[in-house]
Amino acid sequence: MKRPHSMWHGDVMTGTRLPNGTLFYQCTIEDDYSRGYSGHIATCKDARIVLHALIDAILRWKSIPTCFHYDNGGEAKCKLVQTFLQNVAQKCNKEITFIPTKLYHPQGNGKKERAHKDDRRDFWRKNKSKDLKYTQKKFEKYLYWRNEKKGHFALKGKPSITRLQENKKPLQKFTRKQLENLAKVKIAERRVKPLGIVYLFNKIYHVEPKLKGSKVELWETLKGLEIRNGKRIYCFIEEYWEKKSKLSNVVEMT
Repeated sequence: MKRPHSMWHGDVMTGTRLPNGTLFYQCTIEDDYSRGYSGHIATCKDARIVLHALIDAILRWKSIPTCFHYDNGGEAKCKLVQTFLQNVAQKCNKEITFIPTKLYHPQGNGKKERAHKDDRRDFWRKNKSKDLKYTQKKFEKYLYWRNEKKGHFALKGKPSITRLQENKKPLQKFTRKQLENLAKVKIAERRVKPLGIVYLFNKIYHVEPKLKGSKVELWETLKGLEIRNGKRIYCFIEEYWEKKSKLSNVVEMT
């Protein structure tokens, strides 16, 4: 696959609904040439699905964007995603500009809408599985087909020379673990209550009781919530995203 353009576009769509009401969401990212395609499938529409799609794009293309345009969705307009972009840019001594779509002011000229239409026809109508991991594996094969077989070009012929020159930057070599470690942001400071209780977003989290009275930092990461002070991590709460997702669903219903 040829090098992608330096402006990337991202968006989330609903892939399918299971009989129990669970939704499969698809987050995909493509460059401004519609030359490269990457993404991720998950059952929750939050910052994690955007981060996994970005990590997939960076690893797949060995490149980082100059601009990242995302359609109107709160899952990307959050501190975790924007801090991740800043951390990646800093590692590469570059800058990444985040451009969220404003209501009634599109930036992608229907690019993602056309791509979603293709995805529904070429992937979701053919994939009827109720198993998430199986669907993710099938989606990985689909991405390979989109990038290497189908040749998803928006333009016939060669793009303008100025746009090609714009993307002449060195290849970026990251491991998945390195990128995942860049996805973390401090979201709050708390004083530990008796019995090791910490409050966040009207939810109770339990840490070691011996930390009672200690001031701790709460760091949101791709895999959960870290309770720490400086570089010292006191505990890791895996169920953080599940609790946050339930809270978001309650807010949407009210």
